[in-house]
Amino acid sequence: MLIIADHRLPKEAQEKLHSMGELFLLKTTGIVYDSISGHPDIFICQTPSNVIVAPNAPKELLEFLTHHNQSFEIGDTNLAPQYPQTAAYNAFVDESIVVHKLQITDPTIIRATCAHLHINVEQAYTRCNLIKIKDLFITSDKGIEKALKAHCKEVFFVCPSTITLLGHKHGFIGGCSGIWQSKWVVAGSLRHLPQGDALNEELIKRGIDCVELYDGCLFDGGSILFLP
Repeated sequence: MLIIADHRLPKEAQEKLHSMGELFLLKTTGIVYDSISGHPDIFICQTPSNVIVAPNAPKELLEFLTHHNQSFEIGDTNLAPQYPQTAAYNAFVDESIVVHKLQITDPTIIRATCAHLHINVEQAYTRCNLIKIKDLFITSDKGIEKALKAHCKEVFFVCPSTITLLGHKHGFIGGCSGIWQSKWVVAGSLRHLPQGDALNEELIKRGIDCVELYDGCLFDGGSILFLP
């Protein structure tokens, strides 16, 4: 199991991830703005069939993927310090849908998901704001919640006010987490969320295991990517 995470993730979380697989801590300078410069979901879009990587992702990341025989495809769009170029790869993709601000989505993602349903939302940092465990979508963006419910998806909204994102008022729920062996892995503890108890009850009801990497407020590191 390969794991890609922000190098600024709290040390306790890093240590636990090290025990779960081969961990690469992402760190960049000068490509995108600082607060998201180590965020995997800015540089990589993970699809069910492949991994799509920005052309100007750091060579260390490409070497890590190559060394571990991880298949990947280079995207069309170079990342840049200004929005919307920062968000070209921050789409949510599962087995049947793509959710993103589609006018800025990297064309490689669109081509790779031509058989998917494409759902347009205004929140371009979609993967930061959305994760799916089994049949449950968890989001911290009301526009994404509305769009998914319009397509009859089951959605749990999380107020992001207590989620930490360096340099910002708060972070987002998707950026705190990833999926490992069908378990939801979160950087922090759900008990620090305003709806933490209700969310935990929903997870238990659905038989979803949650792995908390440390006991503290959730830390938005731009998703934790687990590559099988």
